[in-house]
Amino acid sequence: MSPTGHEHSTAPALLDLVDAPLRGEGDEGILSRLARTVTGLSGVEAAGCNLLDTDGRPALTAATHDSADQLERAQSELREGPCLDSARTNKALVNVSMTHPHSRCRWPRYTQRVLQAGFTAVTALPIRHEVGVTGSLSLYHQREALCEEDLAWSRLLASAAAISLAHRSTLLRAQTRERQLQAALDSRVLIEQAKGLLAERFDCTVDDAFDLLRDHARTHQVKLLDLARQVVDDRATGGPFTRKRN
Repeated sequence: MSPTGHEHSTAPALLDLVDAPLRGEGDEGILSRLARTVTGLSGVEAAGCNLLDTDGRPALTAATHDSADQLERAQSELREGPCLDSARTNKALVNVSMTHPHSRCRWPRYTQRVLQAGFTAVTALPIRHEVGVTGSLSLYHQREALCEEDLAWSRLLASAAAISLAHRSTLLRAQTRERQLQAALDSRVLIEQAKGLLAERFDCTVDDAFDLLRDHARTHQVKLLDLARQVVDDRATGGPFTRKRN
């Protein structure tokens, strides 16, 4: 069976989304890429994305049009809307009619803004990964404008974005841990250098040299690492430690 038009155009976008962290794209870039991609599907007039903070409010949003951006922000301000519900419950809300009394009752202020923007329906899909990335993808369109194929691709794209966001979070944690380990190693090396210099200067053991460093740091209320750096940088004079006179 030959690929459909959607498969030709959307399949590469799935890979672009998953690989985005390796290209250095941030969370906002990933969300923007997702929103732009889904608007290529027939029936989708505008799209927006959000990620929720620990309080369940959108902490980061992206949108393809000003109208969609305003609606994403409105959900945050009003604390209501199908997209927030989708993110919180991890359930899709498909082809939600904004003209239906149920919508007017459930999200009264948000529904009014959607209709004023010229959309009669919203589809909200969760953006969620097992490691805890939480948000939603908002598709703004007209009633019954999305076919099953469009919805299927939208779900796949949302899943790809969730994987991408989770990978970026993991990558950032790994990079932070690497920097912390490198900083700890650099600190250890610097202290060992200072101990060696003081041991040679005072003809004592490295343990005694460390005691000198530690006691001086405590007495003068300076950080041990800063003191060690001063000793190494001023190795000719020993910094605060002068060589014994014969």
